[in-house]
Amino acid sequence: MTRRRITAVALSILALFTIAWRTARTAAAAENAKEEVLKAEEERNQALQTGDAAALDRLYSDDLVYANVAGTLLTKSQHLTELKAKTLHFVSFSHVDVQVTMHGNDTGIVTGLSKSVVEYRGDVSHSYRRFMNVYSKKDGRWFCVAHMELNIPEKP
Repeated sequence: MTRRRITAVALSILALFTIAWRTARTAAAAENAKEEVLKAEEERNQALQTGDAAALDRLYSDDLVYANVAGTLLTKSQHLTELKAKTLHFVSFSHVDVQVTMHGNDTGIVTGLSKSVVEYRGDVSHSYRRFMNVYSKKDGRWFCVAHMELNIPEKP
């Protein structure tokens, strides 16, 4: 083999290893981001169940778009006011079929099915809900920037 061929083979192998290393690193970063989003989602769920408005204030983006099951759009301030005033109280809920879809390393969309018992302005509802939460990473922290939920008649 000539020196030129040996050099070409060596460079090809180096390029192949570089591509494999970058691919593995990117996949690991995406998986790590997904885990971070799930952790933020769990913190949000715990805060909702305990009525911890201070924790939610830290987890929600200042420009949060919150669409409740009635279709009403609420700001962060309006949603937190309802929690503080106890006009909105999550008696219980559990999530299943939770999935995270990442868009890059700084946006995550969490979807799932929630079985919940919610008291809202004196009315108690027992229902299944499909939900979607959008998280965005800013300054190294994950913030919930959007929430939407929809009643569904029964567990699919």
